[in-house]
Amino acid sequence: MRLLPLAFAVWAMFGALAPGLAKASLIGCDAFMDKLRAEARDLQIDFSHALIVSRAKSDSEVFDISTKMEVDGTLTCRHDEFARFEAHLAEPASARATTAFERLSASALRAALGWDASKSRGQAQAMASDAKEFLTASRERGDVYIAGKTEEHVAGGVSLGLIYTDVDRAFAIVGPQE
Repeated sequence: MRLLPLAFAVWAMFGALAPGLAKASLIGCDAFMDKLRAEARDLQIDFSHALIVSRAKSDSEVFDISTKMEVDGTLTCRHDEFARFEAHLAEPASARATTAFERLSASALRAALGWDASKSRGQAQAMASDAKEFLTASRERGDVYIAGKTEEHVAGGVSLGLIYTDVDRAFAIVGPQE
C-alpha cells in the first residue's frame, strides 16, 4: 500500500516534466533544414516554400523538399518549431531511388531527433522490413486497400510512420503538437 502514493508522486512528476520533454525532443525548423542538408549532402536537398491556396488562416509554414534523386517530401513548421516531415517515393522505383528514400528517412531521424547514424538507420530499416512484410500480407489477404503500414512512438510524443503501397512509399515524423 505504501507504493501507491509513490506511484502517484512519480506520475505527477512525469506529468509536470512531460511538456518540457516534448519540446526538447525536436529541434527548430531552421536547424532541422541545416542538419538534414548536412546529413544527406549527397542527395542535394533543396527546400522551397509550397504554394497553398486556402481561405483559412494558418500559422504553419510548409516547405516542399526536392532532391537530385526521385525522392521528394514536405516539411511543416509552426513558428520555427518542427511539426511534420514526410518523404515520398513513387513506385516502381529503381534500387538507387529506394536507397535514396531510405537514406533521406534515416537522415531525417538524425536531424529531427538527434539520434546517431546506427540508431536512425536501424530504426528506418526495421520499419521498412515490417512495412514490406505487411504489404505482402495485405496482397495475400486480398485487402480492398493494399498497403503495408507501421508506426512507432518515441520519446516526447513524437510518432514515426511508414507506409508502402503498390504506387508509392511515404515516411513521416510527426511532432507532438500535430
